[in-house]
Amino acid sequence: MILEIAQTVSEKRLDYLLSNPMIWIMDTLELLSFVIGLIYWNKFRGSAIKWFILFLGYNFLNEMIAGLFYVKTWVDSNVIFFNIRYLVYFGLLFSLYGKQLQNRKYSNATFFLLFLWFTIFIYWFSITNAWLKHALIPGLTGGFFLLGIILFYLIETINHRSMSFLQSDFFTYLSLGLLLESVVQLPVLITIFVGWAQLTDENDVRNSFFNTIRQVSFAASCIMYLVFIYGFYKAKPKEVKS
Repeated sequence: MILEIAQTVSEKRLDYLLSNPMIWIMDTLELLSFVIGLIYWNKFRGSAIKWFILFLGYNFLNEMIAGLFYVKTWVDSNVIFFNIRYLVYFGLLFSLYGKQLQNRKYSNATFFLLFLWFTIFIYWFSITNAWLKHALIPGLTGGFFLLGIILFYLIETINHRSMSFLQSDFFTYLSLGLLLESVVQLPVLITIFVGWAQLTDENDVRNSFFNTIRQVSFAASCIMYLVFIYGFYKAKPKEVKS
């Protein structure tokens, strides 16, 4: 009886993944952006961008493993994979921008936000069961901090760099891709975990609305990966402090 129930749950979860084409499109573009990054690896070997390329590979592998645990029902929740991902994601991006920014005030502000975010994450981790609860507060604060840091970079670049530099600098494409996704993902994150997560009835008509919003977030991620792919192709080799 227990095995039959487990198999039914597993089939439902697998059906959810297979029946959503946006998930597969997003994952395919994520993998493709990693592969393209590897193809242009020599272009960025002397720069900090190589760490972002490796992150894309980690992110794809992390989602595949989380999906496997979800389908196989090896754990009650696979949320721990995404909570750890926050730690790697924000830690890496904040550090990359902090080293890339030439304005000392902007750079110092970025590293202060990194320290503040780590403090928030550690505090959340200490008072919450990170194996079962999504790191909503660290995710939201990290997202808003990242928006501010991206604006630091864009303001500095627009004020002190030429248009040709903007077109050949990978951080320009990185910033545009992250900015697009953050603007969409932050309100979606709030909507899903504050609204959708509270629904227990599968037949609730609001599920259709929340699912549509989720699809929009997947579409934003797809566009983000396309921007990264174009950035790897368009950017010129550049020495960046790593």
